[in-house]
Amino acid sequence: MDSATEPDTGRGESGMHGRSGRERAAVLVGTVLLAMAVGLAFAPVAGAAQPTGQLRLGHLSPGTGAVVATISGPEGAGSTEQVVARDAAYGDVTGYLRLVPGRYTVTMRPVGSDPAGPAPLSAGLQIAPGTTQSLFFFDTGSGQVRGDLVPDDLTAPAAGSGRVRIVQGVRTPTPLQALAVGGPRLATDLAYGAVTDYATVAARTWDVRLSSGAATEAAQLPVGAGSVTTVVVTGGPGGALTAHPITDTPGLPVGPAPAAAHGGVPPPRGGVPAGAGGTADDDGPGVLPLVLCLLAAPVLVYGTSVLRAARRRG
Repeated sequence: MDSATEPDTGRGESGMHGRSGRERAAVLVGTVLLAMAVGLAFAPVAGAAQPTGQLRLGHLSPGTGAVVATISGPEGAGSTEQVVARDAAYGDVTGYLRLVPGRYTVTMRPVGSDPAGPAPLSAGLQIAPGTTQSLFFFDTGSGQVRGDLVPDDLTAPAAGSGRVRIVQGVRTPTPLQALAVGGPRLATDLAYGAVTDYATVAARTWDVRLSSGAATEAAQLPVGAGSVTTVVVTGGPGGALTAHPITDTPGLPVGPAPAAAHGGVPPPRGGVPAGAGGTADDDGPGVLPLVLCLLAAPVLVYGTSVLRAARRRG
Protein backbone atom coordinates (compact mmCIF):
# COMPACT_ATOMS: atom_id res chain seq x y z
CA MET A 1 0.00 0.00 0.00
CA ASP A 2 2.75 2.39 0.96
CA SER A 3 4.71 1.62 -2.15
CA ALA A 4 1.55 2.15 -4.22
CA THR A 5 0.91 5.59 -2.80
CA GLU A 6 4.44 6.94 -3.10
CA PRO A 7 4.41 7.47 -6.88
CA ASP A 8 1.07 9.33 -6.68
CA THR A 9 2.40 11.61 -3.95
CA GLY A 10 5.55 12.36 -5.95
CA ARG A 11 3.54 13.32 -9.03
CA GLY A 12 1.34 15.60 -6.94
CA GLU A 13 4.29 17.47 -5.47
CA SER A 14 5.91 17.78 -8.87
CA GLY A 15 2.68 19.15 -10.35
CA MET A 16 2.36 21.62 -7.48
CA HIS A 17 5.93 22.81 -7.98
CA GLY A 18 5.26 23.20 -11.73
CA ARG A 19 2.11 25.15 -11.11
CA SER A 20 3.81 27.26 -8.47
CA GLY A 21 6.57 28.14 -10.93
CA ARG A 22 4.03 29.13 -13.56
CA GLU A 23 2.10 31.26 -11.11
CA ARG A 24 5.27 33.00 -9.96
CA ALA A 25 6.12 33.65 -13.60
CA ALA A 26 2.63 35.07 -14.15
CA VAL A 27 3.06 37.42 -11.20
CA LEU A 28 6.44 38.49 -12.53
CA VAL A 29 5.05 39.14 -16.02
CA GLY A 30 2.12 41.09 -14.61
CA THR A 31 4.42 43.18 -12.44
CA VAL A 32 6.67 43.96 -15.41
CA LEU A 33 3.68 44.97 -17.56
CA LEU A 34 2.33 47.19 -14.80
CA ALA A 35 5.73 48.83 -14.28
CA MET A 36 6.00 49.50 -18.01
CA ALA A 37 2.55 51.08 -18.04
CA VAL A 38 3.38 53.35 -15.12
CA GLY A 39 6.70 54.31 -16.70
CA LEU A 40 5.09 55.18 -20.01
CA ALA A 41 2.31 57.13 -18.37
CA PHE A 42 4.67 59.38 -16.45
CA ALA A 43 7.63 59.54 -18.82
CA PRO A 44 8.07 62.85 -20.65
CA VAL A 45 6.86 62.62 -24.22
CA ALA A 46 9.43 63.63 -26.85
CA GLY A 47 8.75 67.20 -27.85
CA ALA A 48 5.87 67.65 -25.41
CA ALA A 49 7.84 69.74 -22.93
CA GLN A 50 10.13 71.24 -25.53
CA PRO A 51 9.68 75.02 -25.77
CA THR A 52 8.85 76.37 -29.20
CA GLY A 53 8.36 79.62 -31.06
CA GLN A 54 5.93 80.37 -33.87
CA LEU A 55 6.59 81.89 -37.28
CA ARG A 56 4.56 82.61 -40.39
CA LEU A 57 5.45 84.20 -43.73
CA GLY A 58 3.65 86.82 -45.80
CA HIS A 59 4.31 87.72 -49.45
CA LEU A 60 3.55 91.46 -49.71
CA SER A 61 5.87 92.36 -52.57
CA PRO A 62 3.66 93.35 -55.55
CA GLY A 63 6.74 93.59 -57.75
CA THR A 64 7.58 89.93 -57.16
CA GLY A 65 5.77 87.05 -58.83
CA ALA A 66 4.90 83.70 -57.30
CA VAL A 67 7.70 82.26 -55.20
CA VAL A 68 8.86 79.12 -53.49
CA ALA A 69 9.57 79.84 -49.82
CA THR A 70 11.84 77.59 -47.79
CA ILE A 71 13.08 77.58 -44.23
CA SER A 72 16.23 75.91 -42.95
CA GLY A 73 17.41 75.41 -39.41
CA PRO A 74 17.94 75.46 -36.61
CA GLU A 75 21.65 75.97 -37.14
CA GLY A 76 23.65 72.97 -36.06
CA ALA A 77 24.07 69.30 -36.82
CA GLY A 78 20.33 68.66 -37.07
CA SER A 79 19.58 71.52 -39.46
CA THR A 80 17.12 70.74 -42.25
CA GLU A 81 15.61 72.67 -45.14
CA GLN A 82 11.92 72.40 -45.91
CA VAL A 83 9.52 74.01 -48.34
CA VAL A 84 7.00 76.28 -46.63
CA ALA A 85 5.12 77.38 -49.76
CA ARG A 86 5.57 76.28 -53.36
CA ASP A 87 3.48 78.87 -55.18
CA ALA A 88 3.01 81.87 -52.89
CA ALA A 89 1.70 84.91 -54.73
CA TYR A 90 1.41 88.55 -53.68
CA GLY A 91 -0.94 88.79 -50.72
CA ASP A 92 -0.52 85.22 -49.51
CA VAL A 93 0.17 84.54 -45.83
CA THR A 94 0.99 81.10 -44.45
CA GLY A 95 -0.25 79.64 -41.22
CA TYR A 96 2.04 79.51 -38.21
CA LEU A 97 4.86 77.02 -37.95
CA ARG A 98 5.92 75.95 -34.48
CA LEU A 99 9.70 75.72 -34.42
CA VAL A 100 12.24 74.68 -31.83
CA PRO A 101 14.41 77.59 -30.67
CA GLY A 102 17.43 78.48 -32.76
CA ARG A 103 18.56 80.45 -35.76
CA TYR A 104 16.80 79.89 -39.08
CA THR A 105 17.16 81.13 -42.64
CA VAL A 106 14.15 81.87 -44.84
CA THR A 107 14.60 82.12 -48.61
CA MET A 108 12.29 83.10 -51.46
CA ARG A 109 12.93 82.09 -55.07
CA PRO A 110 10.77 82.64 -58.15
CA VAL A 111 8.72 79.60 -59.10
CA GLY A 112 10.64 77.54 -61.65
CA SER A 113 14.06 78.92 -60.75
CA ASP A 114 17.04 76.78 -59.81
CA PRO A 115 16.65 75.83 -56.13
CA ALA A 116 20.44 75.61 -55.87
CA GLY A 117 20.98 79.08 -57.32
CA PRO A 118 21.21 82.36 -55.41
CA ALA A 119 17.97 83.46 -53.75
CA PRO A 120 16.65 86.97 -54.45
CA LEU A 121 15.79 87.13 -50.77
CA SER A 122 17.43 85.39 -47.85
CA ALA A 123 16.60 86.46 -44.31
CA GLY A 124 18.11 85.14 -41.10
CA LEU A 125 16.10 85.18 -37.91
CA GLN A 126 16.15 83.90 -34.37
CA ILE A 127 13.34 81.82 -32.91
CA ALA A 128 13.12 82.18 -29.13
CA PRO A 129 10.93 80.06 -26.85
CA GLY A 130 7.40 81.39 -26.43
CA THR A 131 7.61 83.95 -29.24
CA THR A 132 5.12 84.42 -32.09
CA GLN A 133 6.30 86.35 -35.14
CA SER A 134 5.38 87.16 -38.73
CA LEU A 135 8.00 87.64 -41.42
CA PHE A 136 6.54 89.88 -44.15
CA PHE A 137 8.32 90.50 -47.44
CA PHE A 138 8.03 94.01 -48.93
CA ASP A 139 9.47 95.83 -51.94
CA THR A 140 12.28 98.22 -51.15
CA GLY A 141 11.59 100.49 -54.13
CA SER A 142 14.92 99.68 -55.75
CA GLY A 143 14.01 96.34 -57.28
CA GLN A 144 14.93 94.49 -54.11
CA VAL A 145 12.86 92.72 -51.47
CA ARG A 146 13.26 93.07 -47.73
CA GLY A 147 11.99 90.94 -44.88
CA ASP A 148 10.44 92.60 -41.83
CA LEU A 149 10.06 90.48 -38.70
CA VAL A 150 7.01 91.60 -36.73
CA PRO A 151 6.12 90.38 -33.23
CA ASP A 152 2.60 88.99 -32.87
CA ASP A 153 0.53 88.99 -29.70
CA LEU A 154 -2.00 86.15 -29.49
CA THR A 155 -3.15 87.07 -25.99
CA ALA A 156 -6.93 86.76 -25.85
CA PRO A 157 -8.80 90.03 -25.29
CA ALA A 158 -11.49 90.68 -22.71
CA ALA A 159 -14.78 88.83 -22.97
CA GLY A 160 -17.06 90.06 -25.73
CA SER A 161 -14.29 91.74 -27.69
CA GLY A 162 -11.56 91.05 -30.22
CA ARG A 163 -8.23 92.56 -31.17
CA VAL A 164 -7.45 93.81 -34.68
CA ARG A 165 -4.41 95.24 -36.44
CA ILE A 166 -3.65 96.34 -40.01
CA VAL A 167 -0.71 95.35 -42.23
CA GLN A 168 -0.19 97.83 -45.08
CA GLY A 169 0.71 95.85 -48.18
CA VAL A 170 -0.31 98.43 -50.80
CA ARG A 171 2.69 99.91 -52.55
CA THR A 172 1.52 103.45 -53.11
CA PRO A 173 2.94 106.86 -52.18
CA THR A 174 -0.37 107.73 -50.54
CA PRO A 175 -0.75 106.40 -46.96
CA LEU A 176 -3.61 104.11 -46.03
CA GLN A 177 -6.58 105.07 -43.86
CA ALA A 178 -8.81 102.45 -42.24
CA LEU A 179 -11.93 103.25 -40.24
CA ALA A 180 -14.30 100.87 -38.49
CA VAL A 181 -17.69 102.52 -39.07
CA GLY A 182 -19.16 103.40 -35.69
CA GLY A 183 -15.93 102.37 -34.00
CA PRO A 184 -12.24 103.23 -33.81
CA ARG A 185 -9.88 104.30 -36.56
CA LEU A 186 -7.79 101.22 -37.29
CA ALA A 187 -5.09 102.93 -39.37
CA THR A 188 -4.10 106.55 -39.88
CA ASP A 189 -1.58 107.57 -42.55
CA LEU A 190 -0.15 104.07 -42.64
CA ALA A 191 2.74 103.80 -45.09
CA TYR A 192 3.52 100.76 -47.21
CA GLY A 193 5.29 98.13 -45.13
CA ALA A 194 3.97 99.41 -41.79
CA VAL A 195 1.98 97.45 -39.21
CA THR A 196 -0.36 99.02 -36.65
CA ASP A 197 -0.68 98.15 -33.00
CA TYR A 198 -3.65 96.02 -31.99
CA ALA A 199 -6.95 97.81 -31.43
CA THR A 200 -9.61 96.30 -29.17
CA VAL A 201 -13.10 96.33 -30.68
CA ALA A 202 -16.46 94.79 -29.81
CA ALA A 203 -17.11 91.30 -31.15
CA ARG A 204 -19.32 91.77 -34.23
CA THR A 205 -19.08 92.16 -37.98
CA TRP A 206 -17.72 95.62 -38.69
CA ASP A 207 -18.04 97.72 -41.81
CA VAL A 208 -14.57 99.04 -42.58
CA ARG A 209 -13.72 101.88 -44.94
CA LEU A 210 -10.33 101.76 -46.61
CA SER A 211 -8.84 104.66 -48.53
CA SER A 212 -5.54 105.55 -50.15
CA GLY A 213 -5.57 108.70 -52.23
CA ALA A 214 -8.51 108.48 -54.63
CA ALA A 215 -8.93 104.73 -54.08
CA THR A 216 -11.61 103.73 -51.59
CA GLU A 217 -13.06 100.40 -50.63
CA ALA A 218 -15.76 99.17 -48.26
CA ALA A 219 -15.06 95.87 -46.56
CA GLN A 220 -16.59 93.73 -43.85
CA LEU A 221 -14.52 92.57 -40.91
CA PRO A 222 -15.95 89.76 -38.76
CA VAL A 223 -14.52 89.88 -35.25
CA GLY A 224 -15.23 86.94 -32.99
CA ALA A 225 -15.30 87.13 -29.21
CA GLY A 226 -11.82 86.41 -27.87
CA SER A 227 -10.26 86.51 -31.34
CA VAL A 228 -7.06 88.13 -32.58
CA THR A 229 -7.18 89.25 -36.22
CA THR A 230 -4.55 90.57 -38.60
CA VAL A 231 -5.97 92.40 -41.62
CA VAL A 232 -3.61 92.42 -44.60
CA VAL A 233 -4.47 95.14 -47.12
CA THR A 234 -3.27 94.62 -50.70
CA GLY A 235 -3.57 96.59 -53.90
CA GLY A 236 -4.91 95.46 -57.26
CA PRO A 237 -5.30 96.76 -60.81
CA GLY A 238 -6.32 100.40 -60.97
CA GLY A 239 -5.40 100.95 -57.34
CA ALA A 240 -8.18 98.72 -55.98
CA LEU A 241 -7.86 97.95 -52.28
CA THR A 242 -8.59 94.54 -50.77
CA ALA A 243 -8.74 93.60 -47.09
CA HIS A 244 -7.76 90.06 -46.10
CA PRO A 245 -8.77 89.29 -42.47
CA ILE A 246 -6.66 86.52 -40.95
CA THR A 247 -7.66 84.99 -37.64
CA ASP A 248 -4.42 84.37 -35.77
CA THR A 249 -4.37 80.88 -34.32
CA PRO A 250 -1.69 78.66 -32.78
CA GLY A 251 0.50 76.79 -35.18
CA LEU A 252 1.31 73.36 -36.49
CA PRO A 253 3.21 70.69 -34.60
CA VAL A 254 6.91 71.29 -34.12
CA GLY A 255 8.93 71.68 -37.30
CA PRO A 256 8.03 72.66 -40.83
CA ALA A 257 5.29 70.43 -42.21
CA PRO A 258 6.14 68.32 -45.25
CA ALA A 259 4.87 70.15 -48.31
CA ALA A 260 1.96 68.89 -50.36
CA ALA A 261 1.76 69.04 -54.14
CA HIS A 262 1.04 72.76 -54.27
CA GLY A 263 2.12 74.28 -51.00
CA GLY A 264 3.56 73.92 -47.57
CA VAL A 265 1.76 75.26 -44.53
CA PRO A 266 -2.03 75.61 -44.32
CA PRO A 267 -2.90 79.31 -44.60
CA PRO A 268 -5.67 81.11 -42.79
CA ARG A 269 -6.97 82.13 -46.21
CA GLY A 270 -6.48 81.01 -49.83
CA GLY A 271 -3.23 81.21 -51.73
CA VAL A 272 -0.81 78.83 -50.06
CA PRO A 273 -2.59 75.47 -49.91
CA ALA A 274 -2.17 72.97 -47.15
CA GLY A 275 0.76 70.78 -46.33
CA ALA A 276 0.77 67.98 -43.77
CA GLY A 277 -2.38 68.56 -41.85
CA GLY A 278 -3.52 68.84 -38.32
CA THR A 279 -3.05 71.61 -35.85
CA ALA A 280 -3.40 69.49 -32.73
CA ASP A 281 -0.33 68.05 -31.07
CA ASP A 282 -0.06 64.44 -29.95
CA ASP A 283 1.54 65.37 -26.65
CA GLY A 284 -0.01 62.60 -24.53
CA PRO A 285 1.37 59.12 -23.84
CA GLY A 286 -1.38 57.51 -25.94
CA VAL A 287 -3.30 54.31 -25.23
CA LEU A 288 -0.32 51.99 -24.70
CA PRO A 289 -0.17 52.45 -20.89
CA LEU A 290 -3.89 51.62 -20.66
CA VAL A 291 -3.45 48.49 -22.78
CA LEU A 292 -0.54 47.33 -20.63
CA CYS A 293 -2.58 47.89 -17.47
CA LEU A 294 -5.46 45.85 -18.89
CA LEU A 295 -3.05 43.04 -19.72
CA ALA A 296 -1.25 43.18 -16.38
CA ALA A 297 -4.32 43.19 -14.13
CA PRO A 298 -5.74 39.70 -14.87
CA VAL A 299 -2.26 38.16 -14.93
CA LEU A 300 -1.44 39.60 -11.50
CA VAL A 301 -4.82 38.61 -10.04
CA TYR A 302 -4.54 35.06 -11.36
CA GLY A 303 -0.96 34.50 -10.27
CA THR A 304 -1.43 36.05 -6.82
CA SER A 305 -4.64 34.15 -6.05
CA VAL A 306 -3.18 30.79 -7.04
CA LEU A 307 -0.03 31.39 -4.99
CA ARG A 308 -2.13 32.26 -1.94
CA ALA A 309 -4.20 29.12 -2.40
CA ALA A 310 -1.02 27.05 -2.67
CA ARG A 311 0.33 28.55 0.57
CA ARG A 312 -2.91 27.74 2.39
CA ARG A 313 -2.75 24.15 1.17
CA GLY A 314 0.90 23.98 2.27
